[in-house]
Amino acid sequence: MSPIRYRRTSVRTALGITKEEKRIKRELGITAILKPFRWWGNEKRKLKREVGYYSPEAKFARHFLPRSVVRLFMLLVAGLTIAFVFWVWNSVRTPATADHTAATYQTSGRR
Repeated sequence: MSPIRYRRTSVRTALGITKEEKRIKRELGITAILKPFRWWGNEKRKLKREVGYYSPEAKFARHFLPRSVVRLFMLLVAGLTIAFVFWVWNSVRTPATADHTAATYQTSGRR
C-alpha cells in the first residue's frame, strides 16, 4: 500500500451535483434535522484525535503492522496445530513398550 493515497474525483463531484444537493438540503433544513444522528460519529472522531489515532505513528502501526502481525500469528497457530495433531497421532499409533507390556501381562495372569 502506498503511503500517499490519491482518490479520483467522481463524476458527480466534477459536475457540481454533490454541491447542489448539499445546498438544497441545507436550505430545506434537512441537515439540521439530521444533526443529532451525527453526534456519536463526531464524538468518536474527537476522541480518536485526542488519543492520537491519526498521528503518523498510529497510521503506520494501523496500516503496516496488523497485516504482518496477523499473518505471523496465523502461521504460528497453524504450525502449533499441525505439531499437536502429529503428536497426538504418534502417541495413539505407537506400540506399547516392553515395560508396559510386561506389567500388563503380570496383572492379568497371562504369560
